[in-house]
Amino acid sequence: MENSTFGVWNDIRQVQDQVDWDRIVWFLQAIPRHSFLMWLIVCKKLKTQDIMCKWRASGPDSHDHLFFECDFASQVWYGVREKAGMQIIGKRWDGIMDYLIQHADSKRATHIIGKLVVAASAYFIWQERNNRLFSSNKRNVAQVIEVVLMIVRMKLHTMKFRRTSNMN
Repeated sequence: MENSTFGVWNDIRQVQDQVDWDRIVWFLQAIPRHSFLMWLIVCKKLKTQDIMCKWRASGPDSHDHLFFECDFASQVWYGVREKAGMQIIGKRWDGIMDYLIQHADSKRATHIIGKLVVAASAYFIWQERNNRLFSSNKRNVAQVIEVVLMIVRMKLHTMKFRRTSNMN
């Protein structure tokens, strides 16, 4: 065993196969709390009711249902996807992930915006789901769409992109 931090790290970590979604979740421009939630979603580790039913809870939500197949979530998705240039992408999580994986390494603004919009949508839909289950605070579809777009716009104001006619 090597007597360095790197040596200890190599001794204690578990090495796994590389995944094709890492650059969708963990990218320079990402909002950290959105990335963390995206990581949980991609790994199917959110405590949705289909997972909790194993603990004797019950209910209709699941990862696929919440992102973005339920009526509320699909309305949010349809309300934001055009802003990210993803209007041809349906509401099924697998289709959204396939699109993002195809463009995961891209530095184009539209692809970075797409990753931000998907992560922000998932984050605020998850937040809304939890608000409805555990508190009396509720937002309607239009309010969730507005908060998703506002957060992405705020993030974009901190970023620098090369000026092109498309970018303007």
